[in-house]
Amino acid sequence: MNSVATTLNSARFQRYLLWFGFAVLAVGAAVLVFTLVGGSDEKTRANPDGGTLTSKSVPLRDGDGALIKTYTQLDPRIRSAVATFIGTAVAREHVGRSWNVVSPTLKAGYTPAQWQKADDLPVVPYPGVDTKHIRYYLDHASTKQILVEVGLAGKPGVSTRPVTFVLGLVPGKGGRWLVDYWMPRGAPPVAPGQ
Repeated sequence: MNSVATTLNSARFQRYLLWFGFAVLAVGAAVLVFTLVGGSDEKTRANPDGGTLTSKSVPLRDGDGALIKTYTQLDPRIRSAVATFIGTAVAREHVGRSWNVVSPTLKAGYTPAQWQKADDLPVVPYPGVDTKHIRYYLDHASTKQILVEVGLAGKPGVSTRPVTFVLGLVPGKGGRWLVDYWMPRGAPPVAPGQ
């Protein structure tokens, strides 16, 4: 027992213990950094607004093969779906018209009749939106997802403050793009069903 106590108290053993502690700390820090940042073989990377972007997606191109970099370069049918969604589901006017531009994920659990009532849609409303003065900024456009920042303001006489939203679209059947995400910029993600 005396030899064990002598070994534990020796300067040499304590040096080894210190170096072992540094090694464990370095490995732990490397694992933490790798987990937070992600490696090159990750299938998805985090989106600042809670969703995920597929890293294997291909940048979106127009019919001529040009890389799409701005909102106005998006197909007119995509822009029409966005305008329909904002003018109906977001504005809470003629909500039933938005049914065909919303993804199955976003309208899961609703029938067309329930969706049309507009009482508890999973869409953050902005009543009184001035649909003629909406600002759009394309954040991301790939074959898997399109993310657009949408700046909304109220019509003249409406006392709502301007808000920037993030709108996400995913490809649907028949080459159509459907709205799959709508949340104020910087809002914490909300778990489904809450």
